[in-house]
Amino acid sequence: MLHKLRKTLLTAALPPLAAVMLVGCSSGEDTPKKDTGDGRGGKTSSAPAKDASQPPLGKAAVKKALLRNGDVKGLDVEPVPGDEAAARLALAGPDAKPAVCTPLVHMAAHTSEPAPKSRGAITASSKDGLVTSISLMGHESGDAARVIDDVRTAVKKCGDGFRDDVGKYENVVALPDPEQGDEGVSYRMKGTMDGELMPLTFTVVRSGSTLAVFFGTNLVDQEKTAPDPEVIRAQLAKLPD
Repeated sequence: MLHKLRKTLLTAALPPLAAVMLVGCSSGEDTPKKDTGDGRGGKTSSAPAKDASQPPLGKAAVKKALLRNGDVKGLDVEPVPGDEAAARLALAGPDAKPAVCTPLVHMAAHTSEPAPKSRGAITASSKDGLVTSISLMGHESGDAARVIDDVRTAVKKCGDGFRDDVGKYENVVALPDPEQGDEGVSYRMKGTMDGELMPLTFTVVRSGSTLAVFFGTNLVDQEKTAPDPEVIRAQLAKLPD
């Protein structure tokens, strides 16, 4: 059953968790910065911080805030159906091995622990082959900051790789701080799916109590999977103050 579900997702129009593992690799601009000692890989954003204790965005607010066609020139935006998001979670399984790496599985599956109170996801494709999966997750007071900390810890401790119910992941490497929102973390990793090694590049940003997750693949150039900075800026700009 799991194999059949995986094959179904691989042929879907939108790139689900398994399909995402079929393309991409990080670009040259992803060269990690020297560790500054704070575990964040760079400076934090100079933008005014939003209150992390603010109530989570509701479902309607998340839907309104997600990018749409026309928000970024040349970007083709499509929603990720709710049943596909559920399928990603089913494929990911409940935990990674070692368990400390589980937040990295969650980011690819559009979820987190604690679970978000609201969630929405899209895919954004450009003509150069870059496909960016974007999710917004509304959290309760303080939970969004906790998730960022857990992801940052996982990146630091999972460099040697990990496994989940789908396959194994290797070469987890921290990238420079995205310097967007209130705080964030960027990283890349490679995953083995049905015998193929496929790279992904992630940027996770906290804006108040909202998490924005971006992860890129490339259907044309496997050396360029970093999410487009313009897309990240445009998405974060649509979040309510």
